[in-house]
Amino acid sequence: MNPSTKIVRINVNVRRTTSIDDLPTDILSSEILVRLPAKCIGVYRTVSKQWLSLLSSKNFILRHCRHISTSYKQMFFSVALFQSSVFPVTFDPSDYLPKTLIPLPTNTYWYDVRVLTSFDGLVCLSFRGTQKMILWNPLTHATKFVSSTLSRGRFKQKTDAVGLYVSPSNEYMLLHAKRRNGSMKLYKYSSRCDSWRKMGFVDERKYHNYKMSWSNGTFFQGVVYFIVKVDAAGMGNYLFGFHVDSDELKSKPKPATTKHDGDGSLVVVRNQLHMFVANSLPNWSLHLWRMDGENWTKIWVRQNILPPSLFGRTITYVVSTGKFLVVSRSGTVFEIDTTKNGIECYHPVFSESSIQGAVYTETLMSPDF
Repeated sequence: MNPSTKIVRINVNVRRTTSIDDLPTDILSSEILVRLPAKCIGVYRTVSKQWLSLLSSKNFILRHCRHISTSYKQMFFSVALFQSSVFPVTFDPSDYLPKTLIPLPTNTYWYDVRVLTSFDGLVCLSFRGTQKMILWNPLTHATKFVSSTLSRGRFKQKTDAVGLYVSPSNEYMLLHAKRRNGSMKLYKYSSRCDSWRKMGFVDERKYHNYKMSWSNGTFFQGVVYFIVKVDAAGMGNYLFGFHVDSDELKSKPKPATTKHDGDGSLVVVRNQLHMFVANSLPNWSLHLWRMDGENWTKIWVRQNILPPSLFGRTITYVVSTGKFLVVSRSGTVFEIDTTKNGIECYHPVFSESSIQGAVYTETLMSPDF
């Protein structure tokens, strides 16, 4: 070896420690933080000004909401005797249901509140006395009144229907179908612009009369669907869809049911629209239909059972259990288990005097989004 030659030794065992600060911001927000529960996001906003700005941006809130709404466990929000609370939707009789008590908005008394619908962490409430409606996030307590001085945004029980949805421009909207003086009117509310706009409506009197009841809307792939129940023998029921891109309300194909089919309720399961239908004659039965394009396919039926009344109740598919939760107006919450037979396929799981409620997912979504 030449004496002038230098020997360089490299320590291959030296490892560089990588911290979370080394991750690109887009990877950090889109792959990691977006998967955290909404309550954790509130904590991480206090880490630094950069994280506060990142986690408060509309882009992040929207992506977080989309991810959480389809993958994270759902919660049950209830308004019952003297209190309102939130708890998990497991409803395992062997487990204690840990409740989180939350104050109602605007210091409202529990008996004055009506729970209408929920979507992406927002709950729509109305007040029995004034009929005014609000959008409310039970987690952040953000509240927005949507009623105007021109009687817009006032909900009347038994005649009106509402539906929450997202427009193609990612704007949260509230659709309100109002039946007054023998005519039906349709309005939509923009949370971003804080304004109401009158929409066109089907020009057929048979859809407007007092014998018809409208369900609240179910939003699915750009359409808000409504079931219209006819309280007249042999008339059957109807299905309407409000297309959010064109602001048009159209009659839609419904399952091939008979005139004896009674209550129906829509539910989204694994990104597909389904409809439960309760049949009264000739045998009591409960059917589950799936929408495939413009057609409906019957995928489940249970015969010779007395199903619960479904119309006007909310049915939600619980991702964590694979069961369906039916929230009734009588103070009882039912569970439908399609893996069971006979009367075991549905049973009450929770009952409390004067209960109202809705299944929702905790998000950071604001009523002003």
